[in-house]
Amino acid sequence: MTWKAATSAAVQLRQFYDTYWRPDPAGPFNQPGSGPVPRGVTMLLQRHLLPGARCVDVGCGDGRAGAFATERGSRYVGVDISERAVAAARARGLDARRIDGSDALPFADDSFDVALCLDVIEHVVFPDQTIREILRVLRPGGIAIVTTPNVAYWRRRLDLMVLGRWNPFGYGLAVEQPWADPHLRFFNPGSLRRLLQFCGFAPVRLGAHSGTLLGDLPWIGRRLNAGRTSALYALLEGAMPSLFGCALNAVASKPAVSAAS
Repeated sequence: MTWKAATSAAVQLRQFYDTYWRPDPAGPFNQPGSGPVPRGVTMLLQRHLLPGARCVDVGCGDGRAGAFATERGSRYVGVDISERAVAAARARGLDARRIDGSDALPFADDSFDVALCLDVIEHVVFPDQTIREILRVLRPGGIAIVTTPNVAYWRRRLDLMVLGRWNPFGYGLAVEQPWADPHLRFFNPGSLRRLLQFCGFAPVRLGAHSGTLLGDLPWIGRRLNAGRTSALYALLEGAMPSLFGCALNAVASKPAVSAAS
């Protein structure tokens, strides 16, 4: 790819995500970032974001997680390729910076205690490069909290096996126009674990969140307004995250001593 073509692609990517983050209740992207941080994610943040911890949020969007991090007393900085998303994060009073869409993060090695990468790796062409950059900027012993949709969730299996359709679940027209869906990469628990280990993280602890039974039944769940996860379902989600977890979460540690040393 020539420099001119690469520059054009980066510009198009930024324009796409500026559209993605445009407030538009009638638009296909369903107001990304308008809801709360999922409970399963907030529990991880409560556990790992300590007062004074240096935290980088890669693909911060409008800063929902950043607001939570600063309330916990963490020293937070978020980065995103969308100027519109960065402006929304700054409106929350956060330190948010626009990056150019390259894989390199604008930080020195070993700069952070915690890195967040929440529902981002499914959007990037080379998620391994993104994860390696996160590893680089974390201090030895630091952790990354990574979330992504679970392609093996029971509802996705149902869509494919029973309804005969592929639903990337990235926006409101995903079924009708899957070619325009922003989700490019897809993970189940095994592939998420392998990605993080391949990039140098160890150990990697996996979990799942945001699953439900009635709430995700086609046509029925919306009418019943049954989207909450019950205590029994949460047990199933913990025992079999591949089947019952709508989204995956990983807490991955950067080794305290590098393999090279």
